[in-house]
Amino acid sequence: MKLPRYIEIAKELEEKILNNTYKKNERLPAERILAEEYNVTRVTIRNAIEHLVLKGFLEKKVGSGNYVKKNTLNLNISEQLSFSEKSHFLKQTPRTDVIEFKEISGDAKLMEIFNCDSNEVFFFIKRVRYLDNTPVNLENTYLPKSLFPNLTKDIMKGSKYDFVEKTLSIKESYNKITPILPNEELSQLFNLTSCEPIFYKTSIGISKKDIPFEYSELYFNPNIYEFTFTSKR
Repeated sequence: MKLPRYIEIAKELEEKILNNTYKKNERLPAERILAEEYNVTRVTIRNAIEHLVLKGFLEKKVGSGNYVKKNTLNLNISEQLSFSEKSHFLKQTPRTDVIEFKEISGDAKLMEIFNCDSNEVFFFIKRVRYLDNTPVNLENTYLPKSLFPNLTKDIMKGSKYDFVEKTLSIKESYNKITPILPNEELSQLFNLTSCEPIFYKTSIGISKKDIPFEYSELYFNPNIYEFTFTSKR
């Protein structure tokens, strides 16, 4: 089935953003000019732009126009994308520091999430993610050893989901986002005061066999991240 024309145009504009034809903070040509370039109506161009706004590539400035978004990581809660996939758009180098990697026994919270008993062993991994040299999030992840017996610290320096998908297929994740005040560790990591709120997200990953495979707690640098939600009717 052929894609709607506005999606095709959005993909072309996205590619121009990714290859720096349109640079960060640059104003896009006016809707009229784009409509003439692609030989479509302004409504089609407007829909393409709205699509890219939702994806985090563009932002609208009232009375000024549409601009390529500055270097922020936009997370749409309805998407299951890795840090590496998101950082690709920003043309910055991602890096992961694994601060802690160990095996632990399941506590009451993990037993409830994974529907297991106290004999279940988990990998606990604490990671800090960077774009270039800027820390953008801190992540605590719990993975059942029974599902991922070959997991190593070196593997967790790369993409977690690339590794997971070598073992199972990911269906969805259940996420909850809460604004919280940072503790001393997070304040120092993100260079914030104790009064500046941050985003805190919990995430439970579910495989296509409807088995929980991951529980993560993520703390996001508010100077780098923003969140969007897509609502459909």
